[in-house]
Amino acid sequence: MLSIRQATPSDAPAISVLLQDLTRRFIAPDCSSEGAALLLQSMSESAIAGYIQQANFDYLLGELDGELVAVVATRDNSHLYHLFVASHCQGRGYATRLFAEAKKRCLQRANTAIFTVNSSLYAQPLYQRLGFVAVGGQRNTQGIRDVPMQLLLTSQ
Repeated sequence: MLSIRQATPSDAPAISVLLQDLTRRFIAPDCSSEGAALLLQSMSESAIAGYIQQANFDYLLGELDGELVAVVATRDNSHLYHLFVASHCQGRGYATRLFAEAKKRCLQRANTAIFTVNSSLYAQPLYQRLGFVAVGGQRNTQGIRDVPMQLLLTSQ
């Protein structure tokens, strides 16, 4: 059974490995080489440790028998910054569970009516299942392709 806990800076190495591996496999192929490098740099161990220590970020981890298999991060109680599930655990509802917990925590801290996410092309169907809708077309910013999406809580 998936257990969910708060991340600490000491989790940054494992988070970085998971995020970078999944990014190389599922996101980088849709980006330019420069864009992929920027994304991977933003997921480095030092970058993740820095985010975890910032008051406006909240990282939760999903673990199976002590193994990190999922990560969710929110910024400013309204932006879904990371939502990653290990390849061998996808399709089990872990992303849905992690996002539900992260959303609950955000709502407890702030009066948030809208959640936003910059979805990778790969993850767009997942976010649609979570209730997000595209608010613009596909973008290409610094070689990183994404789709801006939002979730209006008043419609939930």
